[in-house]
Amino acid sequence: MLLSSVYMKAFKSIYEMTFPLDKGITVLIGANESGKTNILRAIQAFRYELTFDNSLTCQYSDYYYQGRCPEIALEFVDISNENREKMIQFSDIFSEATTFIIKRDGPKLKDFHVFVDGNEIKIVEMKNFLDCLPKFLYFDTIQLLKDNVKLEQLMEGRDEYTTERNLLKIGGINDFNLIFEDSTRGRRTSEEAARAITEQLRRVWSQEPTIEVKLNVNGKVLYFDICDSTTVFDTPGSRSLGFRWYLSFYINFLAQTEEAKSNEYVFLIDEPGIHLHPAGQKDLVKVLEELGLHNQIVLTTHSPFMINRKFPHRVRVVSKGKDGTSIDSEAYRQDWKPLRSSIGLMIGDLFFFNESGVIVEMPHVRMQLGDQLKKLKFWQKEKL
Repeated sequence: MLLSSVYMKAFKSIYEMTFPLDKGITVLIGANESGKTNILRAIQAFRYELTFDNSLTCQYSDYYYQGRCPEIALEFVDISNENREKMIQFSDIFSEATTFIIKRDGPKLKDFHVFVDGNEIKIVEMKNFLDCLPKFLYFDTIQLLKDNVKLEQLMEGRDEYTTERNLLKIGGINDFNLIFEDSTRGRRTSEEAARAITEQLRRVWSQEPTIEVKLNVNGKVLYFDICDSTTVFDTPGSRSLGFRWYLSFYINFLAQTEEAKSNEYVFLIDEPGIHLHPAGQKDLVKVLEELGLHNQIVLTTHSPFMINRKFPHRVRVVSKGKDGTSIDSEAYRQDWKPLRSSIGLMIGDLFFFNESGVIVEMPHVRMQLGDQLKKLKFWQKEKL
């Protein structure tokens, strides 16, 4: 199933808003402190194990003075047969329902409400019903790949070493003991895994086509080395923060989605690629496009390089005024004027131009470029 729209009221900086989501990627772009992160947090609030009380209530809403919790509602569509089979256990109405809404207005399971065609449906086992929905995964930080890891750390399963475990899984290693084995089989496993990881990385990192990842074992410690045409061997920690973030992001998301079913997750990503060069951000957009084929993604950014101009309908401009955070779902109208106004971007800010180019910016009056060039040609003749 897919998340089609979000309604929220009295949540942090958001007084009230409703906006649609794309079936693949939804981009929330806006200035700092505009409320982009609050929108992600509001969607994440549907995870019933998270705190949801009046500490999250918008302070300039009536709900705040009444001591009430915020309200968040999600609408789901495109219910698959597999989803339907699970949901019929809770109510027969889901045998034919094509869409439904679920609302949360308090901290407990009884504060979740399900609606079909405007009518509330009684769900006895609400926790089990919520487990049928896509999982909401919020990412604001990524565990960066470390320079090395010990076998015991890989086996412990602690979150601190998730990136290292996922890197090995991408290389086809599920039995971590195997790579530490002092044998021909162990060394060959290490080499084949490094080759597979390198191929994956080169496919999505265009800035350095000779990049290579090496796995080197010394006793019970696994060392990660990275090299390219200009260096011999570097540790991840000695590479740029942008590359290290990108590598770690790709590792974790690839490992997460490879074993997942289609639309099993809704990824909520806060400011991805903030440390990346514009070329790196464009590479990241390509990776997100692949992830968005099978999972919904909602991301925030204030970088125009994180926008795929082929899909203008995905972009939502987030701004904050005297009435709190608001969303404009038609950021592309008037040649992207809402977006440019929101992030303060003007054509003149792009100061590296081709030697033979003409740039005309007329924000108030639109005129035909051909007429302007004729006038320019005439003026040049008069000057001569």
